[in-house]
Amino acid sequence: MSNLLWTFPRATIVVLLLFFCTINTAPAQTTLSAEDIAEKAKAATVFLEMKDKNGKTLGIGSGFFVKPNLIATNYHVIEGAARGTAKLIGKSTTYNIEGVTATDKTNDLAILKVKAYGIEPLFLGDSDTVQIGETVYVASRLLSVVDVFSDGIIKSRRHKYTKELFLMTAPISPGSNGNAVLNRNGEVIGVSISSLRDPDVSNLNFAIPSNYLRKLLSQLNQVKPLFQGNHIISAETYFKWGNTHYDLGSVGSANLEAYKLAIYYYSEAIRQKQNYHEAYAYRGLAKAQLGQLSEAITDFDAAIRLKPDYANAYVNRGVSKINLKQYFTAITDFDAAIRLKPDYANAYYNRGTVKGQLGQPSKAIIDFDTAIRLKPDYADAYAGRGLAKVNLEQYFAAITDFDTAIRLKPDYARSYFYRALAKGLLGHTLKGKSDLQTALELAKKAGDVSLKTQIEETLRLME
Repeated sequence: MSNLLWTFPRATIVVLLLFFCTINTAPAQTTLSAEDIAEKAKAATVFLEMKDKNGKTLGIGSGFFVKPNLIATNYHVIEGAARGTAKLIGKSTTYNIEGVTATDKTNDLAILKVKAYGIEPLFLGDSDTVQIGETVYVASRLLSVVDVFSDGIIKSRRHKYTKELFLMTAPISPGSNGNAVLNRNGEVIGVSISSLRDPDVSNLNFAIPSNYLRKLLSQLNQVKPLFQGNHIISAETYFKWGNTHYDLGSVGSANLEAYKLAIYYYSEAIRQKQNYHEAYAYRGLAKAQLGQLSEAITDFDAAIRLKPDYANAYVNRGVSKINLKQYFTAITDFDAAIRLKPDYANAYYNRGTVKGQLGQPSKAIIDFDTAIRLKPDYADAYAGRGLAKVNLEQYFAAITDFDTAIRLKPDYARSYFYRALAKGLLGHTLKGKSDLQTALELAKKAGDVSLKTQIEETLRLME
C-alpha cells in the first residue's frame, strides 16, 4: 500500500492527509475501561447556558466536542438564545459561543462554534451497529457543579414518526440534555435527550443515534449568529425547557424557583398549542410540587379531557387528591388508570397507599403485592407493604420489607423511620434508635422538614 501511495503527486498526498485529519473518524476499535472512557468523555463535555438578548437564561444543557472547535448539542437547548457559554466539566474553562454552523430541528441537533485549543474531540461510532443490551456510558454535569459519570444498557430502539431513538437505562442528570452517549470503545453512539417520564420505568432515557449527527456534520455551513430578529420558539421547545426545570426542582435548594420556571415554560407551550395534553399534565405536576393542589387537579382535568386514555394523568390527579384527603375519589382515579393500563405498578402502589390510610391494611397489601410483582425493584411498594404489616402487627415480616426497600434504595429515610417503629414495637429500643438516627441524617440531607420533625419527636418520646 505504501508503494501505491507514493505514485500520487505530492500535492495530492497533502490534500488527502489534510482531509483525513479533519474528518472525525473513529480509530481502530479497542474496548476501554470505564475509567478511561470517563476521562475521555469529561475532557470533551461542556455545560451550556443559553440566554436571550436581555440576559435571561433560556436553555441549559450539555454538549460535547466533535471537532476541536465544534460542539454538538440538542437544538432545543439553544433555540431562541441570543448568546451563550460552554464550560468544560471538571474545569473552570469557559468558551463564548460564536454561533451555529448547522442545525437539524427534526432530530433535535445543533452544532456550535467556539474558539478552543488543545481539545480532544470524541469520535463518532456507527449507531446502526448498536445492539439491544449493549453497555453505554454518559458523562454530564449536575447544575454545572457536580460531575456525574453513569453507565447503563440499550433497552430498545424506538421510532417516533420517521425518527429512531435509543431507549437506555443510563441515568442523565437534570439539565444535561445533549450529552454524548458512548459505547465500550469510547465512541459516541448517541446524543441524550429528554428523559422518559413514566413512573413504572425507572431511569430510562432517550438518545438520538449518532448517525443523525454524522450526517449533520457533513452539512456544515458558515457560522451564523445564534439569534437574529424575531423568532417564535416552538411549543415543543418550551415543553422541553419546562421538563428541564421540573427535573432541577428535585435537586438541592433550587426547588421552588425551578418549579415556578417549569410552570412558566409549560404555560408558554400551552399558549402556543392549546391542546397540548402533556404540557397540562406536567404543569399540574409542578403545581403539585408547590402545594397548589387544586390548581394541579384543574390541569390534570384538562389533560384527561384532551386525552381520555391518559393513565398517567389519572394517577397524578389521584395523588393530588390523596394530599387533599379526598381518598375515595382518589381510588376512583387509580381504578381508571388500572383499567386503562392493567400493568401500571404505580397505580397499584398509590391505591394501596390510600387503602392503608383508610384503615384497610389487608387490602393495601394486595395492591402492594401486585405493584411488586409488576416492578420487583419498587422500593416504595416494599416500604408501603411493610407499613401495612406493622398495622397488622406482623412486625418481623414488616422489617423484612423495610430491609428490602433500604437495600434497593440505601438513602430511603422513611424506610429507616418505619423500620425503627417496627423494632420499637418489638422492644428492640436500641436498634430502633440507631435506625432513627440514620433516618434523621438522611432526612436532613434530603431537606425533608416534615420527616425530620417526626423523627425528632419520636426520639424525644423514646428518651
